[in-house]
Amino acid sequence: MTFPAKTAVGGFALLWCAAASGETLPVAGIYPAGNDEAAALRSIAVERFGGVDGPQLGIAVADRLRAVAIDGQPYFRIVPEGSPADAVLQGTASSESRRRDASPREENVCVERDEDRDCIRREKRKIRCWEQVVDFDATVRLVRRNGALAYAANHEGQLPRRWCEGDDRPSRERMVRELAESYADHLRNALAPVQRLDQIRVMEDRDGLSRDDGRAFREAVQLTKRDVEAACAAWAELEPRNASHPSVLFNLGLCEESRGRLREAYDFYQRVIAGGREANYARLGVERIEQRWRANAQLESRRGG
Repeated sequence: MTFPAKTAVGGFALLWCAAASGETLPVAGIYPAGNDEAAALRSIAVERFGGVDGPQLGIAVADRLRAVAIDGQPYFRIVPEGSPADAVLQGTASSESRRRDASPREENVCVERDEDRDCIRREKRKIRCWEQVVDFDATVRLVRRNGALAYAANHEGQLPRRWCEGDDRPSRERMVRELAESYADHLRNALAPVQRLDQIRVMEDRDGLSRDDGRAFREAVQLTKRDVEAACAAWAELEPRNASHPSVLFNLGLCEESRGRLREAYDFYQRVIAGGREANYARLGVERIEQRWRANAQLESRRGG
């Protein structure tokens, strides 16, 4: 596997100067679609979905895909059914609703009132309750112009809603819409990359540092609230004397990741992992960077397509 030295989307480097929230550093990046073939497409025609709830799902999916943007530019061109496109999105959706008994709710109920209708005695009573359950089934296929299948998924979702005597019964239509929109969000992430800004927490454990270095490390952590560059410079000064300390190495890796220098960040995280101490943060950093490299590969494939 070939790793690029930096992120393919240079605009993110500008966010390096953004102030972090608390003891965190800002990490802006593009993360991959779940499906590489779908991410390489430029245009998608959305057919009318079949099934009782298919049209609702189809509209939700088309809206999600139409809203995808990378660096402020629409990622897909979503066109009507029958229009020329790189691929056609097809699907069906249906749902079933049922009611089932639920555990009762205990309430203080007024059992006696005075002549002014004010309650003067209450008792605890059990109120009968139920659950409205909606099961949602969907099938989605993304088919290329040559007939090849680019993406396929079958989905089963379920949403329960509880209510008791005296409450409004949950709306089946609203529950179906919620399930359709939730699955549309899932499909959006399966078919297209995501661009986001995260605030990643620094490591603060100073065990193993000398008293002076520990004080400098703590001051660097506090600096993240107002001057990220100065905090990173302080950790860099600590590295020569603490070349295997996990917090120093992780925070330097996070500095590089925040700058968009992914290769350098990856190397720092690997040094933490190799040391075997407190490596969970570093493993998550490695996963983020590998995901960003995959996203970069998807973008390059799309440019070359």
